Amino acid sequence: MAKPFDAILKQILDDYAADWMAWLVPGIVRPGEVLEAIDPKLSTVQPTADKVFRLPGNAGLIHLELQSTWGGSLPDRMLLYNALLYDRYGGPVDSFAILLRQDAEANALTGLLKRRLADGVEYFRFAYKVVRVWEYPADTLLSSGLGIAPLGLLTDDAVTRLAELVPKLADRVKREIPDVGMQDRFLSGSYLLLGLRYDECEIESVFRGVQEMEESSTYRALINKGLNRGLVLGRDEGRTEGLIAGLRLSIVTLLEQKFGSVPNEMLSKIQMTTDAAKLENAIRQTVTIQSVVELTL
Repeated sequence: MAKPFDAILKQILDDYAADWMAWLVPGIVRPGEVLEAIDPKLSTVQPTADKVFRLPGNAGLIHLELQSTWGGSLPDRMLLYNALLYDRYGGPVDSFAILLRQDAEANALTGLLKRRLADGVEYFRFAYKVVRVWEYPADTLLSSGLGIAPLGLLTDDAVTRLAELVPKLADRVKREIPDVGMQDRFLSGSYLLLGLRYDECEIESVFRGVQEMEESSTYRALINKGLNRGLVLGRDEGRTEGLIAGLRLSIVTLLEQKFGSVPNEMLSKIQMTTDAAKLENAIRQTVTIQSVVELTL
């Protein structure tokens, strides 16, 4: 899931891992429990899993793959990651494919991968879990742990209720997150996640009037049309060129809104960067840095 939304969800996962585990494997993790995050880099050659956590009490590992578009190799990658994680950290390893929108759906995602010999005899099977976010009732997710709540806005149930649900989420964030800066980051992340399903006009419309967002410097940057066009470009084109262009545009727009201008040297660094992961990380940095020169690429 190498898109701007990936960085946002991974940050939420880092901050609210216990909420996600309580949703996916209820009864194993207690509310507010601190979980150990496992390094998802499995080797210098193989690709990297999205997120991995060790469950308390030697209950094993939870492996999450966040998907916003269909990748034909996903079942095979789930198996590969599961086996490598078991080899490195021990088990059991419970693997989840988290599908964020219907573009990630496919008949191949049955939750069961089978291998057969040439004569048709089955010799291997691997089970994983598939979570289709859009199928959930919006209120179920919005009333779950705070780290899960933004997913409620991506459900089919929320389509006709966004104007009602967004203020509810904002009220909850204000109640449960005492730090204003953290409120800003959480709501801004929720704003961006809606780009998985809605266009910029719809998103801006439902967030306008939410007091915490109106007062947020990050929000004022996000509603800039150039930023939103960049995110939509990366989402809809699905091509490396479109993604990189969208990420670069997002970084420059955020820096301009926060600091007024971007030095030519930094502009050159941004334009020369072709690594999507580095650009995504730079977007996350713009929320906390105090000057342009602090940005690292």
